[in-house]
Order: sequence, then structure tokens, then C-alpha cells
Amino acid sequence: MSRSRNPEPRAVRWAARTLGAPLAVRDPLERLDAIVVLGAPLTRRGGLTDVVAERVAAAAALWHADAAPLVCPTGADTGGGRSEAHAMAEALLDHGVPERALRIEPRARSTAENAREVATLLRGEGVQRVWLVTQPFHGRRARWLFRRAGLDPRVWAIDDGLQAQHPARALRWIAREYAAWAGALLR
Repeated sequence: MSRSRNPEPRAVRWAARTLGAPLAVRDPLERLDAIVVLGAPLTRRGGLTDVVAERVAAAAALWHADAAPLVCPTGADTGGGRSEAHAMAEALLDHGVPERALRIEPRARSTAENAREVATLLRGEGVQRVWLVTQPFHGRRARWLFRRAGLDPRVWAIDDGLQAQHPARALRWIAREYAAWAGALLR
């Protein structure tokens, strides 16, 4: 029997799991008011990166599981000519999420802005309880920021995704996330 082996050293895998664990949040599935897909940079040509594609696929699966009636992709144009939110909305349509379910927030350039802008956009529709779709390293701070914006968030962390599959890459994300936490707490 052959086993597929992760080519990254055991120490790298251990460090990514250990350092990433305090950042992760895993809430149980329940029906909420909306699903928020947190943005991330697009490719130079405005396409989805693997990080964004993973978030879109998870959000679409959550919508198809009837976890919420609305899906809100959020994120500004980071230089490719279209916003992260619009690129994600297009991909969500391809995943079978109908246009009537979409609420697009195209201005936010950070997780803190995602929280504020989404709260402003969705509050008018009576939305309070939201799913946040992101990789595990990003969940805890995103939840904290969305609470500060006045929403009641749950995190739909993407388990067994890119963060688990690519530990060396995940370590870079995790290091940036700890730095982002430090910056957020100092403000």
C-alpha cells in the first residue's frame, strides 16, 4: 500500500498546526441570516487565486446546505480592474448561487473594513447573524472584527483546505495573521 506523503518537513507541518490552532474557530452548522465571503487579492488579470476560489466554493456549499438565504462577497479592487467582491460574485453564480441571493460589497480593503461595510450593507435587510467564510488562520480575528461592527458572526472555517495541504505557505499566512492581531489590538 502506498501512502501519499506531504513533501514538507514534519517540523513545518507541526509548526503550522501548532501556531495555527489558536487562530482557528469552528462553529457548528446552523441557519443564519447571511454568508459573508471574505476577500483576498485576485490574480493580476482579475481572476480568482486558489485562496479566493476555496472561499467561494465553501460559501456556495454552505448556501446549498441552506445555511443562509443571502451570500455577500466582500472586497475592493486591488489593482486588477475589478473588485474581489465582483469576481467572487461571478464565481458564486457559476457555483449555482442565484443572483437574487447575492449582496455585493466592493469597497473594503481590509478585514476591519469588510466588517464595517458588510454591517452597513446588510443591516438594512435585518441581517444580524452571519457566517464568515475564510481559511482557519483568519477566523478568530474576522469574528472579533465583525462583532465589533455590530453583527453576530459564526466562522465557517475551511478545514482540510489549502492551509492544511500547504504548511509552509500556511506558516507565512499565520505569521501575517499574528502581526495583524497585534496591530488590531494596539489600535
